[in-house]
Amino acid sequence: MSTISLTLEGTGVITILEQLVERFNDLSEPMDAIAAVMEGASEDALADQQSPVDGSPWPALSDNYLKRNPKRVGGQILQATAGGLAASIAADSGDFWAQIASNKPYAAIHNFGGLPEMAPGPAAIPQREYLGINRDNESELLVILGDFLLES
Repeated sequence: MSTISLTLEGTGVITILEQLVERFNDLSEPMDAIAAVMEGASEDALADQQSPVDGSPWPALSDNYLKRNPKRVGGQILQATAGGLAASIAADSGDFWAQIASNKPYAAIHNFGGLPEMAPGPAAIPQREYLGINRDNESELLVILGDFLLES
């Protein structure tokens, strides 16, 4: 096995390395910006009624559902009311993490869809993905992290 050994002498290099270590002990600033990008992607998905990941449109509301809820004909699939799912999406971040979430109990089933082993009503709910990011968002995240690195 080949080995390369590097001995650093002089306070200049060591000072710079210590500053880098200190800088990367807390990534709160870029994580906050990343959480905001994620939240924006979800807001766009809810407004556009399409997956934030691949842009595919959400399945339409079922005829049975529309018969039971005639006011929903022609409206938003996942309502964007003050107390609804869209308003519940919140971003949060810390020194090494970023996330978005909803406190609505039905949030997960709308994002992931129902499963066959669920009761017939929930099992029939199709996936209407609103959490996630696409390649453009990924590029934004890389710019955020790159800018943070360059500030160091």
